Amino acid sequence: MTKSTPKSPYGARFLTAQRKRLLAERESVLEGIDADSQELRAWSGHDDAGVDQHMADDATALTEQQMDVTLIENARYILSEIDHALARIEQGTYGWDEDGECWIREERLQALPWARREIEGQRRIEDRLKRSERDSYRHDPDVKSL
Repeated sequence: MTKSTPKSPYGARFLTAQRKRLLAERESVLEGIDADSQELRAWSGHDDAGVDQHMADDATALTEQQMDVTLIENARYILSEIDHALARIEQGTYGWDEDGECWIREERLQALPWARREIEGQRRIEDRLKRSERDSYRHDPDVKSL
């Protein structure tokens, strides 16, 4: 726990339950990554892609492969968030919103055990990202206005 982080308001029972939930979720995410990886390997094992197949079949296969890659990337991100949350439990900083300098409500942590921010702080970040993305499109010479 850093010097500026006040003592955790959560009880031992809540933290133990959250740790168990995070570990169970971690296992589930790992299983999902493994299943998606196996499916992706199965796709890559096809030697006949583009040979005596209809182009639509190849397009479907490529789309499914891209979906598997995206699912794996998303799952790895969630896995890293879970690992960070478990580390914060060990450090005594679980539930501390560093941006808002407040403790995250238990209800939020029960809904999203790896949350790093209270809802309002998360909304501010997402709004900034949306504005940034919108501004980058606005200034991109290749993007035509409607």
